[in-house]
Amino acid sequence: MNKILIGVLIFVSIFLILLGGIFIIAGGVANIITGGIMVLVAIALLFYIYRLEKVEASKPKLINQTFNVQMSGSGKLDQKQLTCRSCGAPLEDKDLRVVQGGIMVKCPYCGTVYALEEAPKW
Repeated sequence: MNKILIGVLIFVSIFLILLGGIFIIAGGVANIITGGIMVLVAIALLFYIYRLEKVEASKPKLINQTFNVQMSGSGKLDQKQLTCRSCGAPLEDKDLRVVQGGIMVKCPYCGTVYALEEAPKW
């Protein structure tokens, strides 16, 4: 719910509690009933606001984060052309798929499917 509307409802409920208290203090049956109704309406408004905030807090919130990360190696990096192990045909990015954390390659020419293994850096 809008924060301004919640603020107005809290202001109205506080006003009703104060005015209801004045009516109750004034005495008389009609004044006590009127003051009691005002206080009950104010309490109902405060309970409604409390429940509304509790429901809003329980809803999951989607948070989008963007990062500007630049990666660079310690030396000169050259792009290497991937070729099929079986037939030697050139492979492109569209021929690579990530399956269960591993990179799978499917050759568009001979249809061979194999896992791409990364050579150790040392």
